[in-house]
This record gives sequence, C-alpha cells and structure tokens, in this order.
Amino acid sequence: MEIFYSPDIAQGGTRLDATESGHCIKVLRHRKGDTINIVDGAGTLFKCEITDDNPRCVVFTVLERQEGYGSHPYRLHIAVAPPKNTERFDWFVEKATEMGIDEISPIFGDYSERRIFKRERSERIIIAAAKQSHKGAIPVLHDPVTVREFLEHMSCAESGKVFSCSDTEKVIPRLHTEKQLSESTPLRLICYCDEVESLGAMKISITEALRKGSSDVIVMIGPEGDFSREEIAQAVTLGWQPVSLGNSRLRIETAALTAVAAVYLANS
Repeated sequence: MEIFYSPDIAQGGTRLDATESGHCIKVLRHRKGDTINIVDGAGTLFKCEITDDNPRCVVFTVLERQEGYGSHPYRLHIAVAPPKNTERFDWFVEKATEMGIDEISPIFGDYSERRIFKRERSERIIIAAAKQSHKGAIPVLHDPVTVREFLEHMSCAESGKVFSCSDTEKVIPRLHTEKQLSESTPLRLICYCDEVESLGAMKISITEALRKGSSDVIVMIGPEGDFSREEIAQAVTLGWQPVSLGNSRLRIETAALTAVAAVYLANS
C-alpha cells in the first residue's frame, strides 16, 4: 500500500504538493478516480479519491479516516549529538522512524566535533521512512541546541508540564539507592555516558531502566568525545538516570538506535 503525505489534510486541505503529486501521477501512474492513502503526519490515515490528476497538484476528496494509524504505546524523544559523518545521522533517523520515535533533538556537547547541523535532508528522510513503514505520525525534528540548553529545557518544561523530582518519579542515581519506578511513571529520563561512577552516580543497563515500561521516555546520547564531566553532573543533578548500553564500544548512531530498539522491544 502506497502512502502519501499532506500536512494540512486534517485542516481541510485537498491537494498534494508538487513532490507528492509527481510521485503519485508520474511514478505510480495513479489517475482520476483512483483511491489513495494519505497521512497527515499527526497520526491519522485518510482514504481519498483523486478528483484531478494534475502531476503538479493532485486534488482529492476524503472518503474516510483512521486515527492512530501505525501508532506505538509510548512516546520516545531521543536527543543525540550529530556525528561528523552526516550520512550516519541520516541512517539513524531513517531506522529510528521505522521502529517508532516521536521526537529527535540534535544536541552539541562540550566535546562535539560537529557544530553545524542542516535539517532539510534529514526531514525528507524522516518523511520517506514514515511513509515506507506505514506510520501516520511523522517524528518531529527539532532545531539543534547545546546539551546544557536541552537539560535546562527538559527540567522545566515538556509538553506544557513542569517536571521536577517532586512531581515526577525518577531514578536519582547519586542517592545510591535502588528506587523502584511505579507502573504509572509518566516520564523516564535516561542519559547514556561511559563514565559516571566518579561523579557518585550508579549506572544500570537500559533494559533494567525500562523493565517496568514507561509511557514517556527521553534518552540523551553524547558526541564522539562523550559528555563532559560538567554535563554529566548537571544531568545527574536534574534527575537523569545514567545507563549502560552494553560492553561494546558503539558509534553515536548505533548507540542511539540501540536505545530506540530497547524502548521499542520493552513495549512490544
């Protein structure tokens, strides 16, 4: 089943853009009267009929709609430092989208070797991967920020809610206690880093951190040179749980995709 994308269809839009129209008419050879499937990028699939097969601007009418198409039972936000090789980041966003992810935040750390991020190509890859893997919702790719900016933002606002140690149950590793997360934990903050013991924080496996499942998960993956001591200390202080992704030394994109797979499988 082919999937097309129209971000304004839910607001009454009745046209595909030039790229989608060309693919629909010139490549797939659909014609007036054909039924096609369109997603709005927010989770809804629309069954539509083509009323004008102009290859530069397909016009359609909506026949029916299906909410929650290709959805997953969790919300996952990965903050990851872009690798030096841009193709490796593009590979990550493609595969992460196929498995199921909601938000991606490029972050620059103290030891980042790459400081420039161009989002246009990655956005195109995300949209294509979402359509290919039959996802009604297209992951949000945020503008890049520093690690410190991301930590501060996550500590004070996420989806309009203030998250602090007092109103959200989190693992606080610097307390050196095995604090159990309840089944109703609304948010899980996970920080992947190589060295945390010297900062007085315990590191557990990501599977252990996710063993009870969680409706909201945020994972932060550092750059080639890892997080700095100051960045890790800030994360731990703000309630992030340092975790291990195993004994292998992983590239940035591999570590990030491993985290996506862990959340995906924990909720399967």
